[in-house]
Amino acid sequence: MAFAGDDLELDRLARLHLSAARATLEHWRTRDAFEVERGLLRKFNATYSLVVHSMAQVAASLALHDHHLTYAARVNARVALEHALAAQWIVHSNDGEDEVIGSMNRIHRNMVRDLQKGGTVIPPQMQSDLHHPPGEPQVHIPAISDWFDGGTGAIYGLHRQLGGAVHVSLATLTTYLEWRGERETPALRPDGVGGRDPEQNLALGWSAVLAMSAIERLRSGQPYLAKIYKISDDHELVPDLRRAESAP
Repeated sequence: MAFAGDDLELDRLARLHLSAARATLEHWRTRDAFEVERGLLRKFNATYSLVVHSMAQVAASLALHDHHLTYAARVNARVALEHALAAQWIVHSNDGEDEVIGSMNRIHRNMVRDLQKGGTVIPPQMQSDLHHPPGEPQVHIPAISDWFDGGTGAIYGLHRQLGGAVHVSLATLTTYLEWRGERETPALRPDGVGGRDPEQNLALGWSAVLAMSAIERLRSGQPYLAKIYKISDDHELVPDLRRAESAP
């Protein structure tokens, strides 16, 4: 049973989390050029594109949200969260960049292999892309989530909750169609179901903060990390992830 107090709290959190996404996006758009210590360069190279893509997805989701395409915006929110989690993994694990790079290689290799199966002639300089290096590490979002939250399912549960908008799902069916039983004509909802979407709002604000804290942690001197932490604190979000057993 929902109570008026619950509704007020959801509205408050929605405003906070959407505001966090916009504030962090504004920081990203006005950022300085990066200077990175040589020892962190490989981590930065693996992280930077993930963060850029995560923030682009936040921007796209906010644009859809502003046009009342809330359910469609869940797709971008999920992509933003996945890339932000991978960026956090690189920063906070010893060799996370190896797994991320390995996964990138696998996706590229599979694409080249599929092109070859479809009859495309693969040029000699790309033939080596078809071979799988034995033992190449791979990134795994459920495992990353477990590493950060101790296997509680809190992080991956949010990621999975947004997946209904990505795949063919009952969530999509019930968003755009109100089923009234076998003998009744369903009501069509071309604009989807309105109302709150707390999971998406949380994912948007949190993805932006996690992506920014990851990349700002790699910047020489970390001059903007405190700013990202302040945005996070003001909007009731966790600014940075740690391995579960090392978290306060």
